[in-house]
Amino acid sequence: MGENKLLADLGGKPLILHACEAIAAAGLGEPIVAVAPGSRVAALLERRAVIVEAADHALGMGCSLAAAARVAPPHWLAVLVCLGDMPFVRASTLIAIAQRASAAAIVRPCYQQRPGNPVLWGRRHFGELAGLTGDQGGRALFARHPVTLLDCDDPGVEIDVDTPEALERARRLFAA
Repeated sequence: MGENKLLADLGGKPLILHACEAIAAAGLGEPIVAVAPGSRVAALLERRAVIVEAADHALGMGCSLAAAARVAPPHWLAVLVCLGDMPFVRASTLIAIAQRASAAAIVRPCYQQRPGNPVLWGRRHFGELAGLTGDQGGRALFARHPVTLLDCDDPGVEIDVDTPEALERARRLFAA
C-alpha cells in the first residue's frame, strides 16, 4: 500500500487500534503483536500490547505468526490470532470464539457460510504455528487438523484492508 497500512487513518485513529480495542473490549488481555524491527507500530502499541519483533516479517505472515506463537505464555490454553488489518471484527465475536477454547481446538468464524478471521488455535498447535514460514499464515494447517466453523452474524470477519481501495471502502463503512 506504499505505507504501513496498520498506521493508516480509519475514523481518526490508526487502523490497528480498532483491532486492539476490540480485543480489550472482549476482555481477552494484553495482545501479543508481531512487528517489523523498528516499526512505528511498536511505539504506538507499547502500552497496549506485548511487542515481538519479527526479523523475517518480509518473508510473509507465517513468519510473523511464528514469532508471536513462540512467546505465548505457557499457561495459555489457546491463542486467538487477530489481524491488525481487520478493523470491523466485533468484541462479541472474539468472545464467542474464545469461549470454544481447548488445547486441541481450531475455531474459525463463518459469516454467511464464508470462513473468516480471527482464528483460535489450541495449545496443541502452538509448535506448528511457531514453525510457520511464508505468506500463508496458519492456512496450511487447516488441511491437517479438524477446524470448527462458528457461525456468526459479524461481517467484520471477512473485511480486511489490504489495498488502497479496501482502505477507502473501510472508510466509507466506518463513516456510515
